[in-house]
Amino acid sequence: MRLPAIVNRHKSVVESFFSLSVLNGVVLLFPLLTLPYILRVVGPANYGVYGFIYILVQYALIFNNYGFDFSATKQISQHRDDAALVNRIYNAVIACRLLLFIACLVVFMLLSIWLLPDSTQRWMLLGGMSLVLGNTFTAVWFFQGMEKMWYLTFVNVLGKSLFLIMVFIVIRKPDDYVYLPLLDGLGYVAGGIASILIAKKQFSVRFVRPSWAEIRAQFRAGAAVFGSTLGMTLYRKSNIFILRFFVGDAALGIYTAAEKIITGFQGIISPISQALFPHLGRSFVGHSCEENIRTLGRVSKYLGPLLALAALFVVLFSDWLIRLLCGEGFSEAKHLLVIMSPVLFFGGMNYLLGIVGLVNLDRSKSFFVSVLLAGVVSVLWVICTAPGLGVDAGAWAMTLSEIVLFFSCLGVLVGLWRKHRKDSNHD
Repeated sequence: MRLPAIVNRHKSVVESFFSLSVLNGVVLLFPLLTLPYILRVVGPANYGVYGFIYILVQYALIFNNYGFDFSATKQISQHRDDAALVNRIYNAVIACRLLLFIACLVVFMLLSIWLLPDSTQRWMLLGGMSLVLGNTFTAVWFFQGMEKMWYLTFVNVLGKSLFLIMVFIVIRKPDDYVYLPLLDGLGYVAGGIASILIAKKQFSVRFVRPSWAEIRAQFRAGAAVFGSTLGMTLYRKSNIFILRFFVGDAALGIYTAAEKIITGFQGIISPISQALFPHLGRSFVGHSCEENIRTLGRVSKYLGPLLALAALFVVLFSDWLIRLLCGEGFSEAKHLLVIMSPVLFFGGMNYLLGIVGLVNLDRSKSFFVSVLLAGVVSVLWVICTAPGLGVDAGAWAMTLSEIVLFFSCLGVLVGLWRKHRKDSNHD
């Protein structure tokens, strides 16, 4: 009788967890089907070029997301019973993201003239910007805030299914790598269209023009978290960009493949933290900071061992993973996986302590400082060591930056705990 009672009490978290588990299972399955095929067809050098274009698109995606994936999720989760307010939040956030897409399109295409002297690569970047367009209307934050992750799962599966089909139809020879960014984008556009239809039909969202005051309010709400996500970019997305100036396309392709595998494993183990974010954002209201930190501690006791097992799995089976997913031409990526494996533990804990913890505890600025510190350490490490270590510098930077961020977030939480304990004792 006890288990059903627990499940019923945390029904929304359980539903979110299983929906996200299905999603992340699909996230793992699709690369298992597409990545080995793509790598074998296009080869390391061409995949290295694609990897660089993909990172540029990811930079644009960071600006397009701003901080809405967290600030808007928090607002929706706390006010989801107020249909009128939810409607205003939805329209204001979509308007903000549309403005950011237009700005990104102009800025990044101008930057491409300097970064991409090859006109073919500039066309690849333009095709990749369709990913940012689709992301503009893909309401991940909305479904998370409403704790209806099934719709998020459907939208993502739809987009990835389209990408899967198009890869096997279009990518037939090495030179076809130029179409990869556009294929990525078409999947996101399909997801964006589906998100709009679901928001209207299932949640009765009415599409109205928001006021400039509402748009400015959303920009302000997401500013602190945007600073944090921008800082994350320094150590999660910048390695490939920086390494391009020190290594060849083939070496860059090998590094990109290893990083993709680590990112894929992070996707598998992230459902718990993603499901907890809106739930704890709502439950933290009305409880003391000390009680909320104690809750984070209890969650970490269960999440930490799972993350450690995932990291150990990658170390023990790195050779098998590379042969299965990448092929013989990428055998040098094996030791990169081993170096990056601690990212699975520290990265997962950082999501829990930083995003789920500090952001929901209204300590976004403290989290921003921590992320910025980790980002600066990562960038300086890669710049200083890449001439001697090559792509290994990027692998070590990933691990080092996550460790720095972990201890920084932990230090902030311990400081908050001690402060509130001290205040309680005085009272």
